[in-house]
Amino acid sequence: MRTTVTIDPDVERRLRQAMRARKLSFKEALNEAVRHGLDSLLTNSKAKVFHTRPENMGLYAHLNYDNIGELLELADKSNSHAAR
Repeated sequence: MRTTVTIDPDVERRLRQAMRARKLSFKEALNEAVRHGLDSLLTNSKAKVFHTRPENMGLYAHLNYDNIGELLELADKSNSHAAR
């Protein structure tokens, strides 16, 4: 198939680098790049969606869950006591 395509300057620069590095013609390098890009696009669209299940870890009445700094400090203290 013959067609006219306008390639951005940064893409042309990278394509020419690939041509030199792999000793390919412009046509070969372009087709290879397009194939690789399409494979990547089509593969990613079929990726399985990752889901997590929430786990109820309970609440403690004596903790202020709005103060993240206090919670982190408490967790750090708990970890340092557990390490001993």
